[in-house]
Amino acid sequence: MSFWSTARGVVRLGAGVVLAAGAYMAFEAQWLATRERDLPVPQLPPDLEGLRILHLSDVHAGQPGLNLWTLRKAAEWGAAQEPHLLVLTGDVLGAGRGAGRCLALLAQVRPSLGTFAVTGNHEYGLSKNPFAHRPQQFAWQEAGVRVLQDECVLVATGPRGTGSRIVLCGADYLTGGHSLRGPTPEAGAVALLLTHLPPAPDEPPRAGFAATFAGHTHGGQIRMPTPWGKRRVHGGEFAHVEGVHRWGEGSLAVSTGIGTTFLPLRLATRPEAVLYRLRGSASA
Repeated sequence: MSFWSTARGVVRLGAGVVLAAGAYMAFEAQWLATRERDLPVPQLPPDLEGLRILHLSDVHAGQPGLNLWTLRKAAEWGAAQEPHLLVLTGDVLGAGRGAGRCLALLAQVRPSLGTFAVTGNHEYGLSKNPFAHRPQQFAWQEAGVRVLQDECVLVATGPRGTGSRIVLCGADYLTGGHSLRGPTPEAGAVALLLTHLPPAPDEPPRAGFAATFAGHTHGGQIRMPTPWGKRRVHGGEFAHVEGVHRWGEGSLAVSTGIGTTFLPLRLATRPEAVLYRLRGSASA
């Protein structure tokens, strides 16, 4: 066999490997993982035991890829779980095209206590991604979504609001939630915080919040296998890029997100929809 024949064979083999890898990563980008997890909450009132919270993040509606296809699967699964709350932790719209379809899919979930969202950097068009731009003003409320921009709201549970109340706070991306308005965490039995960015490693825990929900990281989106374990390409500045972790006296839940950005690919970090069930310390 001549040198040139061997070289052509190597090139064809390499091209085949690259194509196969790309096809798998495109597949993984819409291979939704549906998870159910207990979320420990200190001093949880008995009537909130088992309260169901569906956490979705980083849809990136309008980005190239199968983001809305993945969201459709997440919305269908989420609706079937009959959650009490749906929380969205930023980068949901982020571009004009596809926003209406995104909101229509989210409206199908119909959580009994409401849908609440916070902004991410893509909602403000803040990204190096050439496809990112600030969307027009869309009717979040018509889709049943309340956007919390540095504010807290009381969510009443039980028949006609007779049960324990939840203080739900949302940190705007631009301010980081340093000027939260509305009921203070002490005003209710359980205080929850929504934020786009996971807390930085040196950021002190927020006093009073039993659980914090975050997104942004995509779980790294592409993680490369190495002899030292999986190494993430994105999100290296964050201590936690997925899963549930202790933060102060409460819990921190970081979503790997629904969509992708820059490249419509994922590797070793599937998109996810997570249903959390609140559990008191004694039952966690």
